[in-house]
Amino acid sequence: MSRKYVVVQASSRSWQGGQDLCMNHVDGVPAVVATARRFLEADPSTNIIIAAPAFDDGGPFSTLFSDLPAERISLVFAADDSPLRRLVIATEALNEEDHIVRVDGLHFAVLTDAVLEMLAAASAEKWDCAKFPDDFPPQLGADIYKIGALRRLLATAPDGAFQVHPKYAMFADPEHFTCRHFPAPDVSDDYLRQARAQAETVYFIPRMDVTDKALEVGNQLTWHYQEALKYLPGSGRVLDIACGDGYGSRLMAENGYEVVGGDLDPEIVVTAQGRSKGMKNAPDFRVLDVTKLALEDASFDAVVSMETVEHVDDQAYLAEICRVLKPGGTFILSTPQNSLGHIPVNAEHVREYSLKQIQELCQTRFDVVQTIGIKQGRVVIPDSPLGTNTLLVCKKK
Repeated sequence: MSRKYVVVQASSRSWQGGQDLCMNHVDGVPAVVATARRFLEADPSTNIIIAAPAFDDGGPFSTLFSDLPAERISLVFAADDSPLRRLVIATEALNEEDHIVRVDGLHFAVLTDAVLEMLAAASAEKWDCAKFPDDFPPQLGADIYKIGALRRLLATAPDGAFQVHPKYAMFADPEHFTCRHFPAPDVSDDYLRQARAQAETVYFIPRMDVTDKALEVGNQLTWHYQEALKYLPGSGRVLDIACGDGYGSRLMAENGYEVVGGDLDPEIVVTAQGRSKGMKNAPDFRVLDVTKLALEDASFDAVVSMETVEHVDDQAYLAEICRVLKPGGTFILSTPQNSLGHIPVNAEHVREYSLKQIQELCQTRFDVVQTIGIKQGRVVIPDSPLGTNTLLVCKKK
């Protein structure tokens, strides 16, 4: 029986610098352990390689997998800020023509049968890379890589964002890499509900603080705000709603804007205030509910709202943002993009939106002037808006 190799990439620390969600428990074990176990149970010929950053060596990952069969598990610690280099190091004993499954440690609900079917197809057809459609829920999927293709890509020293998500570098370069989007598998509502119920103990961190251990190369949260700066008016008053620890509010204030940062959580507002103490032109942080804003009509030149609409009543949310914006004001939001968002795996989300759904929702009150599809992390491919996240720039009608 030929061996199959599944590389589970995971870290105890998120790109923002706090504890990664894969360390939270599902069915009594950390999500990363549940992910590895899922592939072990799916196929007896599967070997698991846990590929973690060098900073995790000697930490919890060293003993986390002790209850799994030792003969089928190996651990590699390498390359803090380059998952691509880590993949190459973790698979250095494999042959150029071998194919592997690469899965995120958080994806305990991965559809193993469909992924192993994709692995068989990629091996038979000698594809360099295969994946499900870009807007398929990432928690249910995985990627297939040919070892030789990974090594060739690393030798080109790709941009940092592609070091985190190398598949998109391959898909963007059809001259040198043979890649395929595998058809999206059928997923029942019952399975989505089951995964969502399991995820109630996984996605419970209410805010992702940006700490001094953050790694910019994969930090999507900070990228959202950095990108938003390109579309804000030249000056004026900006509302940053659901501001969390205030990273984005401070960034905009540093760029000369008068910023009000609002969040529903009083504790996080206190944190944001503390982190802004002594800052010139510090944001004004307040406890605010985006569906019932205690703010005057037409009082802001722009509203920025990252990863918010999926948590709330979207009609009340848009109505309030529209109310506090001046005519012609700018509204910038980001939200997960998901072709199966009617039942999102993330139990913290009321729903998630396909690209068409979020555009049509915002068009009820705003003109959508820019649509940016984020593949994963910080990867944006021009003229390719499908992805796992959407950033929209809108104007009040």
